[in-house]
Amino acid sequence: MPEFTMFSQGTGGPMLYFCADRGEAEQVFDGLARRTRRPFRMAAFTVADWNRDLSPWPAPAVFGRQDFAGQAAETLRWLTDTCIPRAEETPAEARAIGGYSLAGLFSLWAFYETGLFQGAASCSGSLWYPGWPEYAQKKNAPPQGVLYLSLGEKEPLTRNRVMARVGDATRAQHALALSQGLDTTLAWHPGGHFQEPEQRTAQGFAWLLERLAN
Repeated sequence: MPEFTMFSQGTGGPMLYFCADRGEAEQVFDGLARRTRRPFRMAAFTVADWNRDLSPWPAPAVFGRQDFAGQAAETLRWLTDTCIPRAEETPAEARAIGGYSLAGLFSLWAFYETGLFQGAASCSGSLWYPGWPEYAQKKNAPPQGVLYLSLGEKEPLTRNRVMARVGDATRAQHALALSQGLDTTLAWHPGGHFQEPEQRTAQGFAWLLERLAN
């Protein structure tokens, strides 16, 4: 089963859910605390196998030999049935979810799939994932939701043909979010996928906090 660790700045405020290991979560929390004085809480949770536990449906491997098992529904069930009730013993003003890479895809999927989150941050999200555009087109956006998208400028330049679709896919997701009436932005960062992921994620959560507080 996944585990989660709580971080907080002040009392009250929105609750942020973030899939990351503890070291990454600490860096994101520190970066976020430098960017905003608003109170917030963050529940950082870990999973054992990203390709298995964060992929929304099965898909063949695009690098290496490990396929995507498509068991994100199990992770989402744990999040809604166990993590959220425990983390929100004191009710939150609002609830958002975010993550980087495949965790960014999972966060966006959870945002659309449940309606439990008022905001989502998909930072360098794996929107190249097979079947994502078709899924997003069919889903209704949460009412009055806020959505942060970001990508590194060099990410679409990969030689991997599947992953090279990420630029067009992220632009398409942004356009779709606008058409769905979401308060959304698309931030472009210098560099590739592995450049300053913690700071990029902190920037995404900071943007969400400003919107959720209004």
